[in-house]
Amino acid sequence: MQTTLKLYDTDSHLTVCEATVLHCEYDKSRQAYAVILDRTVFFPEGGGQFADTGYMNDTEIFDVQLKDGVIFHYTKENILDKLASGTAVTCRIDWNRRFDFMQQHSGEHIVSGIINSRYGHHNVGFHMGWDSITIDFDGMIPAGDLAEIERLANDAVYRNIPTHIWTPEPEELPNVPYRTKRELPWPVRIVQVPGYDSCACCGLHVARTGEIGLIKLFSMVKFRSGVRIEMLCGKR
Repeated sequence: MQTTLKLYDTDSHLTVCEATVLHCEYDKSRQAYAVILDRTVFFPEGGGQFADTGYMNDTEIFDVQLKDGVIFHYTKENILDKLASGTAVTCRIDWNRRFDFMQQHSGEHIVSGIINSRYGHHNVGFHMGWDSITIDFDGMIPAGDLAEIERLANDAVYRNIPTHIWTPEPEELPNVPYRTKRELPWPVRIVQVPGYDSCACCGLHVARTGEIGLIKLFSMVKFRSGVRIEMLCGKR
């Protein structure tokens, strides 16, 4: 099946796009209708980040998933005739939802990068919940250091640093330092906050750190062999 062009990969602030329906079907396991497009502005769930929601023409999209390289846009509406193959559509995402997730995710990267550089600990778990974010690290952090980590993270916000997001060429990748939970085959998408973090990530991020807003660390508890930190960013 034809690969969908991922417009969000190169522009996380793009909210609208024109596309053509390649295929639509009923997914019995989801009890929903799935649409495949030639291009999309909708981000599918992945990398700890929830999927975008929004509209395809006047059809509500409630979930987007990437399966075996194919992006499926899900709706409860029967669109088998309405959005048949070859139909031109306008896609619009819920920007407030997208931007909130970008704030949380970019803030998490900064905190994880600071902890990795200061203590050598790795982020081994990341959950972006509706009420808070939790990050799990594989080592202990003195409780008294939490305020300093928060201060350093907010310094990165105040400096309004441009993020650098790209996919290095195969010959370039071995020379790019980055955090990762496991060895990854090329292609590897790198998200950098210069001076603070460099990480392999498929998620969406702000263009400049000032967009994140306040980074607040609420708590830290022992978790397995390390700690779990609870935090929130931006409007939350």
